[in-house]
Amino acid sequence: MNPLFVGLDVSSKNNVAYLMKPDGSKHSSFSVQNNLGGAKILSERIVSALGSMQFSDVVIGLEATSIYGDSLVYALWEDGSLGRFQRKIHVLNPKQVKKFKEAYPDLPMKDNRLYIPPKG
Repeated sequence: MNPLFVGLDVSSKNNVAYLMKPDGSKHSSFSVQNNLGGAKILSERIVSALGSMQFSDVVIGLEATSIYGDSLVYALWEDGSLGRFQRKIHVLNPKQVKKFKEAYPDLPMKDNRLYIPPKG
């Protein structure tokens, strides 16, 4: 199994996606709105990446962020175009994610090309 890995950073307005090849190298990263239209775009981009690399498996992970990721998980699970692929969707416990980050302090926290510092 050579899956495409998809990490999602979910917030109330936007979702940032990071698509990673099985060898750990970056395929792409982008941001979509946190709504049904954004979920559809996300799904289309994932399907496109799977097709271009001729993969049949995708592993999607996102941190549980209150209610902001719930609709996204359901939209990705129910999406017909993703349905033809073997997919796993993992909702991660924020405390475990925090401990993982603490255990590996040398890992980058964000993809700098997507990070926009808060105004003010």
